[in-house]
Amino acid sequence: MNTLRGMTFIDVIVGTALMLVIFLGLLGSLRASALLASLMKSNAAATTIANSQMEYIRSLSYDSVGTLGGIPAGTIPQNATTTEDGVSYGVRTFIDYYDDPSDGTGAGDTNSITTDYKRIKVTVSYTFNGKLRTISLVSNYAPVSMETSVNGGTLQVLVVNSTGSPVSGATVHIVNASTSPTVDLTTFSDSTGTVYLPGAATSTQYQVTVSKSGYSTAQTYLRDSTNQNPTPGYLTVVKNQTTSSTFAIDVLGALTLRTYLPIATSTFSDSFADGSKLASLSNIVLSSNTLTLSGSSGSYSSSGTAVSTVYTPANLSSWGMLMATTTLPAGTMVTLHVVDSTGALVPDTALPGNATGFTVFPINLSSISTSTYPSLAISATLTTSDPSARPLVTGWSLSSRTGPTPLPNVSFTLMGAKTIGSTGAGAPIYKTTTSGTTDNTGTSNLSLEWDSYTLNVTGYDVTDACNAPPFALSAGASLSESLILGTATTNSILVTVTDSSGAIVPGASVTLSRTGYSKTAITSSCGTAYFGSLTSASDYSINLSKTGYTTATINNVSVSGHAFYNASF
Repeated sequence: MNTLRGMTFIDVIVGTALMLVIFLGLLGSLRASALLASLMKSNAAATTIANSQMEYIRSLSYDSVGTLGGIPAGTIPQNATTTEDGVSYGVRTFIDYYDDPSDGTGAGDTNSITTDYKRIKVTVSYTFNGKLRTISLVSNYAPVSMETSVNGGTLQVLVVNSTGSPVSGATVHIVNASTSPTVDLTTFSDSTGTVYLPGAATSTQYQVTVSKSGYSTAQTYLRDSTNQNPTPGYLTVVKNQTTSSTFAIDVLGALTLRTYLPIATSTFSDSFADGSKLASLSNIVLSSNTLTLSGSSGSYSSSGTAVSTVYTPANLSSWGMLMATTTLPAGTMVTLHVVDSTGALVPDTALPGNATGFTVFPINLSSISTSTYPSLAISATLTTSDPSARPLVTGWSLSSRTGPTPLPNVSFTLMGAKTIGSTGAGAPIYKTTTSGTTDNTGTSNLSLEWDSYTLNVTGYDVTDACNAPPFALSAGASLSESLILGTATTNSILVTVTDSSGAIVPGASVTLSRTGYSKTAITSSCGTAYFGSLTSASDYSINLSKTGYTTATINNVSVSGHAFYNASF
């Protein structure tokens, strides 16, 4: 017998899920179809606008085809906007002369006319679904009669990078307020890095600025009362001649400056004025700024221990010395050990003799690894064999070398070596001078064009640097420079010592001298030696020596302000 039964709850869930999947798929398809239809509509509108603009331009006479502020000049706006069905469209019109290669180009043109016809490019742009979309139309417009020369010359702009290779897609902005009509034109370099503009009106006042996103900028400069010899100055276009100028731009580089205080000695010490620096005492009493065994005369404890609080220096560079001041009557002893943050003895492999302990001070702790042991404490064992005598500890200390410590809020100025001209007296005018201040971590990040940058730090002397200024920054490169700063003096010099291959030489002896002055310093791990509080003069001598190297002497070294000098064996 067949029994009819209804759908189970699971059947309902499965069926609902299938219907939901089908519904979502249909909804996605409908949404995609709607977006596609909307895109096609916007694209069709953009095409219509472009065609309309092109037909309008071609309805004009040949001589009047040009743009406002462009080359050739005319009445057509270079940029305009229009709205269709609530969508905003940007319309850019670019018109230039074209030198057809069929009769030769440039100097090789058979009839010496490089303005064969005009080339029209209309670009319509709009935003759809968050993305910029464009439609472009290009058309050539030839004169009705024979080609003719225009009453002007040709302006050619070449855009290259730091190695001389062409840069395409660079924005070239050309302005000339002295022509009639005036010129205010923006165009882009082609695949050869070239902008070629025949038909430019004769003038001496063409201003050119070349830029590209993420790149440095190059331009012409005005001759004024300060920059009397601009390089390059405004461009001049002469009738029937080509004026060509090259502008170099390239990817910006990154320079990170970090400022630090020099490595210094830091000390944890306790003279036992109170128990604030003591972690534990066993059979030990603190009395009158002294640690000693507990009990009374004739019944002093035979032994006791004391442990200091943990010392964790910031920016630890190396461990220094263990010191203790003791008074030891006959039959008494004080033995010190070095322990880690948990109270465990630092092993003899890290500090020889620590297991037995130290009774004679100071003890050199520089063999202890700062990465393995960033924190240390002092453990003391006091003993006596005479119950009527007890040892005394009146002070102890742990020293360390700390740093370099970040130095925040340091003001500085960087100046590049590139020039944009000179004064009437011939003094150079530098292209890039930038000022900055390190942040609260002692860091400053800068984007700069390729150049060699000198450095001036406000309020400090640079006493050490593993790559002393000037900083050579290549296009697109990243440099990270750390500066150790000390007390400012009026005149100073940081000497970097290198060998014949250019490698730095640590541990070299550097003597700076002149009449009435002589001082010797040893180069740091960065290969530098610092001399401060100097007299401004140009007759200093630098003498270099190191075992295994030939002695070298450099004469007539100039020191004025904060100088940096590279001396080589």
